[in-house]
Amino acid sequence: MEGTRTEYPPREAVSTATRRRISPAFLGGLVLVALARALTLPKSLWELDEVLFARAILQFDPLGHRPHPPGYPLLVGLGKLFNLVFHDPFASLVALSFVSSLVGYAALVAAFRRIAGNAGEGAERIAVAGALLFQLSPVMLVQGALPMSDPPALMFIALALWAAVSLAPGGSARSGSTRSALTLGACASAAIGCRPQLALAVLPLLAVALWQASGWRRRWEALAAFTLVSLLWFAPLVVATGGLKGFLDYQARQASYVAAHDSTRSVSRARVFSIFVGHPWGPRWLSLPLLLAALVGAARLLWIHGKAALPLAALSGTHLAFCLLVMDPGDGVRYALPAVLGIAFAAVMGFEEVASLWRYPSLAWAFTALAVAASAFYAWPVLRIRATTPSPPAQAVTWVKGNLTAKAMFLVEHEMEAHASYLLAGYDLAPIDEGLRRAARRPKAPLYLFSEGESGWPGAVTFRWPDSDAYRRLTRNHYRVVSLSPIPTSQRFQIVRGVHGWEPTARAARWRWMDDDAALRIFPRGCARAVAVKLGLDPAFPRPSNSVAVAVNGGPAATVEIARGTTRTVELPVPPKGPVEITFRSAHSFVPPGGDKRRLAVQLLAVERIRR
Repeated sequence: MEGTRTEYPPREAVSTATRRRISPAFLGGLVLVALARALTLPKSLWELDEVLFARAILQFDPLGHRPHPPGYPLLVGLGKLFNLVFHDPFASLVALSFVSSLVGYAALVAAFRRIAGNAGEGAERIAVAGALLFQLSPVMLVQGALPMSDPPALMFIALALWAAVSLAPGGSARSGSTRSALTLGACASAAIGCRPQLALAVLPLLAVALWQASGWRRRWEALAAFTLVSLLWFAPLVVATGGLKGFLDYQARQASYVAAHDSTRSVSRARVFSIFVGHPWGPRWLSLPLLLAALVGAARLLWIHGKAALPLAALSGTHLAFCLLVMDPGDGVRYALPAVLGIAFAAVMGFEEVASLWRYPSLAWAFTALAVAASAFYAWPVLRIRATTPSPPAQAVTWVKGNLTAKAMFLVEHEMEAHASYLLAGYDLAPIDEGLRRAARRPKAPLYLFSEGESGWPGAVTFRWPDSDAYRRLTRNHYRVVSLSPIPTSQRFQIVRGVHGWEPTARAARWRWMDDDAALRIFPRGCARAVAVKLGLDPAFPRPSNSVAVAVNGGPAATVEIARGTTRTVELPVPPKGPVEITFRSAHSFVPPGGDKRRLAVQLLAVERIRR
């Protein structure tokens, strides 16, 4: 009886395939990506998310924003594994990003080669050039080396894409293999575990790959791997958020936040499109030619490689659509990365088409090299300063440790809370109002405002990176300038009632509005015989003047008439011991326009202690 015989590819074919996978072009691209990442590694923590991830490596506590929602459980797990070697959360996450870039590059080459036809010099050129154009695009040059969730998530996306195009029937000895199915499911889940927001792009890729798979057995294998890996990272997240109910509440709060912030836009649709599609590629002189090439390449993909490119189209197309409809343009360049991946491959296909029309296929290398060189030139101002100089928040922390004692107190603006709690652990840190309440009892202790941006306080110390178009386009445009501002004793008091925050900002504080019935408390500690209170009346006040009755510890002390647009100082005697409560009752007040519901009466400019 004749049995069936399995046909294996000839030894020569296998040898040729192996050589193709480790071709000089592939190795050259790998070295180029490795050098680009190694030479532009960040010198210190910089962005907010970096700090939150670093804190999570030390203690995974999603409810305490270690890290922020939606939790990033697999990223934290991988970071903890690297931390067993490096013993430093920042170094561990940077190393993870570096490895992710190299593995992601190799996986993209394999995936792009298969989409391009898996045979011949042209396919190898398209594959390597496409992977390089993505990994060395302006946005990836800036974001790819950061200790963030994007590089590991993109690595797993690249591996899932490779498995997806390998799972489809045709052209390869390993088409539709169990290995491809398991890799697809596991890596699709891992991408979501590293960056859960990417589920909306990864799941369409997975669905298309399952639809293209050669049979139900492979589909079940992929789904089983997806389920198993998902349980491995999902279970720790559920436990850390207090069980299933706590997890659902946690995610519901995040969904409400996204609905209130990310999807609320004050920019036009054209501007949104420009941010998500154009800005990742830099200025118009660079982005427009690349996007035009991508349009040409997309047409070629649909005409010649349509079925093979479906998983990539599902990934990038769905993600781009979601970005344009929902996501916050303020984070547009980083949010757009999965879409940039598809655009990079389409652009290289466009280069190949133009080169073929000119009958010089190797010109595709020249186009890619020119685009990569232009990308590096454009991103260089950010890459150079980040690799050679600590970030402004890190510079500020170094200054604190070199110039202030452990007794210093810090008022921390919201944008700097995570940096302060992680980098200034052990110091007295507090939000502005709470910190001022405590500082009122310690008028001699050094008190500083730690904030993002320029400061108008006298004696402020500012730390900065240079401004550039690349910084504004390729980052969130935050933390380029950080300031430490000494807070004088004239601003140290406890608010009892009716005293509002610094205006126009905490960094340019010139006054505080008070209601028609306001009170504050100071603690002279026997070192002051009197207090000089400086009051003012804004030029926009609806009356020509306002009368303010001032009392000290319940007893009448003075009445002052303040003309509109002027200031007055009233000197008040204070008792030698105990806290002193000063009350202000104004004859008139008004409600400002624009939805502000406060009743404003007079401006508080300073409360100066007059020494004995």
